[in-house]
Amino acid sequence: MRYYQCDKYPIEFVVSENIDKYFDSHNHVGHYVISVVMQGMVTVCLENGEVEYRRGDVFAIPPYAVHSVRQGRDACLLSMCVGTAFIEETDSETAEGIVQELLMEAMGQGIFGKEQGEKFLISVKEVYRLRDNGSKDMDADIKILTDKITSHPEQELLIETLAADIFVSKYYLIRKFKSSIGMTPHQFCIQNRIRKSQGLLDEEKTVSRIAAEMGFYDQSHFDKAFQRIVGISPSEYIHSKKLIGQSI
Repeated sequence: MRYYQCDKYPIEFVVSENIDKYFDSHNHVGHYVISVVMQGMVTVCLENGEVEYRRGDVFAIPPYAVHSVRQGRDACLLSMCVGTAFIEETDSETAEGIVQELLMEAMGQGIFGKEQGEKFLISVKEVYRLRDNGSKDMDADIKILTDKITSHPEQELLIETLAADIFVSKYYLIRKFKSSIGMTPHQFCIQNRIRKSQGLLDEEKTVSRIAAEMGFYDQSHFDKAFQRIVGISPSEYIHSKKLIGQSI
């Protein structure tokens, strides 16, 4: 897997290839994802069922939409991840201009070709359509807890404490949370610890130090969780990242 990040805007391109991987149920709280199948077949399971996408197909995943992805070794998937804050704070026309400029730079670096760039640019409108149709309906109490977890995922938030925050039993909370978010509070917390750690890996810190800061028992525990959620190890992730505009 290869990651290409923009240092000015919360936009990232991910090239996923040469892996035989099943990404279990998860969501992307902080960004919208637009994906183009460049080769082979990718199977995506959403709430409304399972869909197979083949070369040239495009699909978009909004924040909080629980989904799983199965990708064979012969498949190549190209994704553009756009931060939710960017979409909320930028009008559609301005966003299209920014994305177009970024796509030109990415194509100039050979990250992908004109066909994929055009599909991404067209799909920016789909992101705004998803936004304007409203975010995932969520119970107010569950929203309070998800905000608490995403803001400080490294903190040890006991299920009893979370349940007390909304005045319910821990068993009721687990059922209600999973029904709304698609995973248990613990699974959601681990996912967000890994998402935050991806940003920390940009800094000059050792992997073991980041593992400790993010609340994992040890580096081995962190490595396993990272590999399961991201698809590659923390060290592989560090070496796979490039800046758009920076020589490949």
